[in-house]
Amino acid sequence: MICPECEKAGLKSKVYPSINRTTSYYPPFFDEEGRYHNHDNNTTTTEYSCSYGHNWVDRRKGICWCGWKG
Repeated sequence: MICPECEKAGLKSKVYPSINRTTSYYPPFFDEEGRYHNHDNNTTTTEYSCSYGHNWVDRRKGICWCGWKG
């Protein structure tokens, strides 16, 4: 993870994740062929800050190797 503001300015900084929120739990499973699937339909929100004091939020939806998208 690289701070987007520092990257634009050509700076290097340390990044600190602070808050990670997920709404519900969708359990992973193994299909009939024994392949692992994680069909997590949540949006995971993580707040970050860097050593220069920049702050930002990253939101991601679940995906799985099989092509499933939340």
